[in-house]
Amino acid sequence: MPEAEVLYADLFFIKSRGNQSADAASSAPETNYAQVKLEKSRDGKPARSKLTTERAALAVVCVLLLLALIALCYVSYQNIQSGKNLQRLKAEREELEASQSESSIFQDGVCKSCDTGWELNGESCYRFSTDKFTWEQSQNKCRLEDAQLVKIDSRDEQIFVERKLRDKMSSLEDKFWIGLTDSEREGRWLWTDGSALDPSLSFWSGKEPDNWPQGDEVGEDCARMGEKNGAADLRCWFDQACRNPHKRVCEKTARKGRSFCRFL
Repeated sequence: MPEAEVLYADLFFIKSRGNQSADAASSAPETNYAQVKLEKSRDGKPARSKLTTERAALAVVCVLLLLALIALCYVSYQNIQSGKNLQRLKAEREELEASQSESSIFQDGVCKSCDTGWELNGESCYRFSTDKFTWEQSQNKCRLEDAQLVKIDSRDEQIFVERKLRDKMSSLEDKFWIGLTDSEREGRWLWTDGSALDPSLSFWSGKEPDNWPQGDEVGEDCARMGEKNGAADLRCWFDQACRNPHKRVCEKTARKGRSFCRFL
């Protein structure tokens, strides 16, 4: 605020001595001086109260501080939300990359590799489905991916598939189709490639196959496998009506060649 101008005015009060002669009137009058201090602002208006001005300034400062605090809280909230979104997106990206990554291994100077979504074991790639179809439909689904319903050729392969199914089964009856059927002739079990089942490499559970007729008059002509809690001596094959929907295990030969290993 501009400093106020100060004006001074001298007022003269002349006091008469009463009835005096003309000679006395010519003498110097008795004079009283009174000094009056006047104050006005430079623009000619009365100055505002200094206290009122300070209060107004303090009120403005408080309002500005309140607005700044609100803005700070809003920015902090937005930063927190952005951080959560980034973490969620990062987790989703990592999960997607993990699910889409190729499976590969380098052995004896040769790289063996599987497509996205397939799992490598030995010379083969395996895909464990999440959808359910009949046995024939499941075989057709595998063929669309240049594969077949899995054929168990060794005990090591049975160990691999059996252990994988433990984690992928959601319940005791959530079993998976394999490429074994006796639909052409009862009791003569064949793999999808037409080869006969080797009795030394069969892993039927208990008294299976029993061709249980209840539920389907045709009987049980297709094989499914899996034990959620693990199978004694790997024996977890069951015959089942082919028209019932189940998940499936598809198998195909792994790609070979140094160029297929992504880390090379």
